[in-house]
Amino acid sequence: MSTLLDFYDPFLYELNVGHAPRVGDVYCKELSSLPPGSRVLDLGCGTGDILVPLAVEGAEVIGVDSSPRMLEHLARRLATLPDEVAARVRLVERTVPALPAMDRADGAVLANDFVSHLLSDTELDELFRNVRRVLKPGAILLLDVERFDVAFLGSLTGSGGGLTRTHGFFDYPDGRLLRVDEQSVYDEASGVITSTFGYQILDGQGMVESTTYRTLRMCPRRIREITVALQLAGFDITEVRADAFPAELDHILISARARAEHD
Repeated sequence: MSTLLDFYDPFLYELNVGHAPRVGDVYCKELSSLPPGSRVLDLGCGTGDILVPLAVEGAEVIGVDSSPRMLEHLARRLATLPDEVAARVRLVERTVPALPAMDRADGAVLANDFVSHLLSDTELDELFRNVRRVLKPGAILLLDVERFDVAFLGSLTGSGGGLTRTHGFFDYPDGRLLRVDEQSVYDEASGVITSTFGYQILDGQGMVESTTYRTLRMCPRRIREITVALQLAGFDITEVRADAFPAELDHILISARARAEHD
């Protein structure tokens, strides 16, 4: 069984195959009011969909990810950019909720339903406290969560048989195809969804060359659960928006500001 560390694959991500949608444009627009030179923390930076545009616009960005492969891919991408852009980026391999030592930042992002990757309330609370610790008073925090659907989760319980679906076929190098299938089950006791993805590489005649499997475990979070945890960690909620993302992406954007320490 794979872990979160090796679930996300930069090659598959660049093929638009995988769990993480492209949301960089939304986050960059939301952070566009920050002046050049602002410091931004990008947690779960992946291949740099948010990090790179921010650096191009003049922000100093600290990108944190637990995957060495993602960070190596991003480092190669940064090497193709002008030196002054790459110099504004610092990449750190770290597994949250631990955060690197850093000067206080003006903003932070937790994109692609990042918080659902934390499987316990303790980890979630610790992450928000650590993020607050590295932010300046008044700094902005942006995160998104997938819309919570109780009926859908109920259909994924063991008694409901879980979910089996095909995500489709994707173009693969050398004229081959990649087929992606998913099986997901929800455990009501732990609140965790376990999804096993199968990746089949098919040759030009449609014959299977190889099959690999990766497993992802996530804990879907209610909006109220997130906002309360943020407030307890020292944030004021400024906005909860259901219309920030494209219609096909059923995510909610939450904006918060770091409260002054004496508040």
